[in-house]
Formats: sequence, structure tokens, C-alpha cells
Amino acid sequence: MGTEAIAMLMAGIFGGFGHCVGMCGPVVSSLCLGETRRGIVHLLLYNLGRIMTYAMLGALVGFTGSFIGLTSSIAAVQTAVMALSGLFIMLMGLASAGWLPFGKELVSCAPAMPLIRKALSLFSGPGSVGAWFPMGVALGLLPCGLVYTALLTAARAAMKAPDHFAGMATGGLLMLIFGIGTAPALLLVGKAAGLFGETTRRRFYRLASIVMIGTGAWFMVGAVRM
Repeated sequence: MGTEAIAMLMAGIFGGFGHCVGMCGPVVSSLCLGETRRGIVHLLLYNLGRIMTYAMLGALVGFTGSFIGLTSSIAAVQTAVMALSGLFIMLMGLASAGWLPFGKELVSCAPAMPLIRKALSLFSGPGSVGAWFPMGVALGLLPCGLVYTALLTAARAAMKAPDHFAGMATGGLLMLIFGIGTAPALLLVGKAAGLFGETTRRRFYRLASIVMIGTGAWFMVGAVRM
């Protein structure tokens, strides 16, 4: 799991400064408008809630992946899942980098803006620090192409687990690592909206795309060798 963990961390870090700052940074910034608290406790709680949601989703897909991996009678399905996962992750990486026509639409959460506004309305004017944790849990469920790709990676890694519990642990841990990787960018944005310029975001986003393309290619090569 070491290679997957490193890939997830790198995708989280670079994707955080690239994708999350551009797509989710405005959401975090809007939540911080009018916030008079000093320090970052409220932002830490928000990110903790979001990361917990990612870990729970990772455990769920990890269970599914381990079920497929432990069913030896459907080896062809395992190979197909590995190959298709690799292909999808590569396509997402290419789309993120802008190397596919209309690729940005695949990873943008713009179609989910009505859902985002509805979710934000539930937490408008939070009166206490404690409101930020459930806010993070809820907003961690918002549609995101980068998160979907990370979940696919977690599910595929869980296929190598020896049992369902190990599969759940693998998926949850990988998504936890991914979530931790995305946190620094959103913490910085929450404290200083607009800190990163468009050029800097594009560079980080490009690095995250390369990580995703490499991970997808690795999965596809592994499928051919099965």
C-alpha cells in the first residue's frame, strides 16, 4: 500500500493547491466572511469533518474492493475493474491538465452549485466553533472529480486486502491520507482568500494531474500482467 499512499498524498497536496483552491476555495472563503475569530481552530474543525467524510467513504469503497478481490472465481472482473479504474484515473488526470477537449467539465463541480448553496444555507452564520465540524462533514459529500478519482484508487488498492476488514481499513486510510494532503491549501485559503494566483494554481494542478496519470497507467499495466 506504500506506493498508493504516496500517490494519494501527492495528489491531495498538489490537487489541493490546484483544484481545491480554484473550485472549493470560494466556498471556504464565503464561510469565513465575517468570521471574527483569530487562529485556525474553526478551520481545523472544518477540515477534520471533511477528512472524516473522505475516510468513511474510503472505508465503504474499500469494503467493495476487497469483496471483488477475495472472489477468486471472477478473476476476469478483477482485471476489468483494474483496467477500467486505471483508464478512468488517466482520463481524469488528462482532463484536469486540460489535455482533453471539454476536460474541465469532467472535474468541475460547477453543476453542483445549487447543491452547494443549499448546503451552505444550513450553516449560515454559525454561532460557535463547534458548528464548523458538522459543516465539514456535510460539505465533504459534495460532488468532486478529484475525490471520485481518489475513491477509485482506494477501491482498487483494497482489492489486494486479505479480508473485508483489511479492505475497509485500506480504503479508509488511503482516503484519510488524501484528505490530509488537501487540508493545507484550504487552511491557507481560509485565512487568506486569493493568496494563490491563477498561474500558481495551474502549476500545482498540473502536478496533481501528472500524479493521477501515472497512477492510472500503473493500474493498467498491472491489469495486463494479471
